[in-house]
Amino acid sequence: MKIAFHVFIVGIAAILSANVSAQAVKESGSTPSGQQTHTLQREVPHKLQIQYLLFLPNGYEKSSDRWPLILYLHGGSLRGEDIGQMMKLGLDEKVEADPNFPFIVVSPQCHKGEIWTDVDALGAVLDEVAGTHRVDRDRIYVTGHSMGGRGALYAAYKMPDRFAAVVSLGPVGPITAWAEKLATVSLWLFQGQNDQFTPLKEVEELVHAVELAGGHPQLTVLPGRDHYILDVYDRPDIYKWLVQQKRKHLSTSD
Repeated sequence: MKIAFHVFIVGIAAILSANVSAQAVKESGSTPSGQQTHTLQREVPHKLQIQYLLFLPNGYEKSSDRWPLILYLHGGSLRGEDIGQMMKLGLDEKVEADPNFPFIVVSPQCHKGEIWTDVDALGAVLDEVAGTHRVDRDRIYVTGHSMGGRGALYAAYKMPDRFAAVVSLGPVGPITAWAEKLATVSLWLFQGQNDQFTPLKEVEELVHAVELAGGHPQLTVLPGRDHYILDVYDRPDIYKWLVQQKRKHLSTSD
């Protein structure tokens, strides 16, 4: 499979303006499926620059259907500028090995020294991909492991009307104050029983808080496992569950 990546470059407007400009450029010779290279320029409230991988299933070009999309947030060890290393772990590794994986997958790379808190950047990536590809906007999901597991929860907390479901693996430092908004999104958490970075009790407290807020989260505790549970992405039941989840329309916006 051809390896490629996207680059987001976002600048501050010289004057206050609501206008948005975007440009997507494909490399010549790139294949219609797999991971492709794009460059995007767009004005948002603050200056951003982010790279991301985009995976399109083999059947994408042959179909006129709209496809479900997974936003995948990596863990802390993959922060930086070498986006190629992301294809060696987690969901990115899985789609590299399986060109028929039946989801569009968007995988941004977090800058060194940062965590997944810039929801403006994540929202801009989703807007670009959904605006230029056949995405089912009612079946957009977010997932991640460790720092990315926390980031997936935070993204859903900040943008609950964007996502149909969250799958969070070993989230570091989950916050119970997010429960009210997380209760509006389908939620499945996976946690190693012996996680050395996130005590099981913290995840159980989040689940309980979401339940009190009216949600119905699922928690799967993996007996004897520690923090490193990326093999969860090999479970077919996750993807069967995901495609059954559809966005709850909390507002009129996409």
